[in-house]
Amino acid sequence: MWLVKSKREGLCMNGIGGLARREIGRAPSGRDDMAHCVFVVEDNTDLNKDLCEYLEMCGFDVIGCETGAAFYRALNEQKPDAVILDIMLPDADGYELAKHVRQNIDCGIMMLTSLSGMDNHLTGYKSGADVYLTKDSPLSVIEAALQPLLRRSSRNDVDIAAGPEPQVIPEDSWVLDMLNWTLRNPAGDEASLTATERTIIKLLIEANGAWLTRPEIVEALGKADTAENCRNLDTAIRRVRQKIMKEIGEELPVRTAYGRGYAFTSSAVVAGSVEAS
Repeated sequence: MWLVKSKREGLCMNGIGGLARREIGRAPSGRDDMAHCVFVVEDNTDLNKDLCEYLEMCGFDVIGCETGAAFYRALNEQKPDAVILDIMLPDADGYELAKHVRQNIDCGIMMLTSLSGMDNHLTGYKSGADVYLTKDSPLSVIEAALQPLLRRSSRNDVDIAAGPEPQVIPEDSWVLDMLNWTLRNPAGDEASLTATERTIIKLLIEANGAWLTRPEIVEALGKADTAENCRNLDTAIRRVRQKIMKEIGEELPVRTAYGRGYAFTSSAVVAGSVEAS
């Protein structure tokens, strides 16, 4: 059930009146030509309508699509500044749509779905999502989560000729350098990593403090979820802990818990654009 916070008296889940979703090919009426364009891809007609109308009230140029096919047709006519994707569509997989968008369009991606498990969150982020929310999120929260994605899109439009901005790294953060294959502590001491170690640390850092189970990490490494591979993972993490202690003189902030897996428990960032191999 949507939790709707009204911007005008009488706004409710199925009772929004006086606003119409823009149809493909029609110019928005009375709206700033520079309004951000948001695609809403949701097969539930009522939910699609509610979200589109709410976002239009917030000043966005909104295009609603109820199928993957409609989404691809819309992309042929206009490029969005952000897309909101359901995962379970009648003719498409939202994860695959996210991958297509990430590979072909410079825009923000929000997953909005009823699937709330950790596995689904991880798959969403690996598919290219910037934000992963569940459908019980208030509409005001969904709109607020869009804003950083749209601000980033605006900066890209203005600054594309100047190249990427240098990455800002907090002083208290560990840094995984993907280009130089090193892990650096906040004091500036660093240790070199193998390809497998680099991939494991990257996965843990990008989980933002969440616990990753052994099977999740093993599968992300491209291996089968077997007892042997899980034991090999434990060995790899034990060795990288020993390496960090030896080369840096500080304990690696990777914690383990029975039945939960592993988590990177300190502030950390991934620097460099090369993907782990």
